[in-house]
Amino acid sequence: MNKVNVLGTEYKVLIKNENEDEKLKNYDGYCDSSINMIIVAELKEDLDTVADLEVYKAEVIRHELIHAFLDQSGLKCCSDWARNEEMVDFFAIQMPKMVKAMNELNII
Repeated sequence: MNKVNVLGTEYKVLIKNENEDEKLKNYDGYCDSSINMIIVAELKEDLDTVADLEVYKAEVIRHELIHAFLDQSGLKCCSDWARNEEMVDFFAIQMPKMVKAMNELNII
């Protein structure tokens, strides 16, 4: 289990399998801001998975972490764009490149 500070609120990040959490039968991860937890599926290679599961797991964690930041910003209930999965996916996928570019410019 890992812990991360999200705008002053501690979130736990847990890796679980489908037997431990039935929601993971339908999702690779989810953020539950009511209990400050990010739950990610214990991924196993099969015919439907990507080749590099560690890279994908990191992407799922980033995706759910972005949900946590949006939730803690008060945007969960009153903002359609903050719940938009395409927008959250964009940031989850592009964030490493964005951080790298900002580091190159020494602006972080």
